[in-house]
Amino acid sequence: MTEPPDRPTQRDIARRAGVSTATVSYVLSGRRGGAKPPPEETRRRVLRAVAEVGYQVDHAGRSLRRRRSDLVALMYPAPSSPWSDRLAEQMQESAAERGLGVVALPMSGASTGEALLRVLRERYVDGAVLLPDCPLDPAELTVLARQGLALVVFDDDLDPDGFDVVRQDRARACRAAVEHLVAAGHRRIAYLGHPGEDRRRTARSVKLRSYRRVLREHGIGLSADLVLPVADSRRDAYAAVRELLQRPDPPTAVVSATDRAAIDAVWAARDHGTPVPEGLAVTGIGNIPEGLVITPALTTVGAREFDFSAQVARLFDRLDASAPLPDAEMSARWELIVRDSA
Repeated sequence: MTEPPDRPTQRDIARRAGVSTATVSYVLSGRRGGAKPPPEETRRRVLRAVAEVGYQVDHAGRSLRRRRSDLVALMYPAPSSPWSDRLAEQMQESAAERGLGVVALPMSGASTGEALLRVLRERYVDGAVLLPDCPLDPAELTVLARQGLALVVFDDDLDPDGFDVVRQDRARACRAAVEHLVAAGHRRIAYLGHPGEDRRRTARSVKLRSYRRVLREHGIGLSADLVLPVADSRRDAYAAVRELLQRPDPPTAVVSATDRAAIDAVWAARDHGTPVPEGLAVTGIGNIPEGLVITPALTTVGAREFDFSAQVARLFDRLDASAPLPDAEMSARWELIVRDSA
């Protein structure tokens, strides 16, 4: 059996390009900032030498030597939303400036969540942003942070403890959406929710709890047949609203746990011949850009700015810090944004 040839090293590249190994390391790391970068001609010479010798970075070996993976993660409940997609984009932009990578960890159930938690526990990544509904208890977050994992956690109830917490004040904003409909005289208000939302107390279920709480406070009966688990599927949301409008006693308003399903509710009403908002008022949750370009523009709940640069910067500040940073509470406050659909 023939022995595999020796892998080319950075020393081989440096010799071929006529530069130091430090210059080769700088060019290959892709990092910006810090030391003065080499001239562009030198960088091209190094990359040409890399191609000529067939060099491949040994990420596993480098991670073992440096005790860093050069990866950060975004953990979020599946399916993704436009605002989690935007957060991922901003993380990728900031990571690329540092020569780092971003991995997306969508969770679709308890078993998936447990498997993904291994990524954090076994340090496959150096840091992570956790969106609401990620199953990590506070004690474990604290342990992970003390072990050096940089964490930024979106949560309205959690206290920071070695990690940072982003407050959104979701419950107050979701209640305001239902209050707005009740104040307009609506008494038959349907709710398009996440599947399984009524069977467990999670961050996602704050939307359903807010809906039920406002109806109880105003003495409005809770009709189980007006709560439909269709908000994660545009097709199902459209079909559900068409069916609601065909009933003898249709709802006069709809609150959707996602803007995307709310937009489908508007389309379903239009196709049924029911005017929005005169025949059916529609409110979504999420404040996605699509809600501004439909007619009528979508009333929604969410952060006014589709920007998470402050939270992303905080994650990388933790990664770059030479000593642990103090705990911080940040705000990405949700609010009711009233437009034409309600």
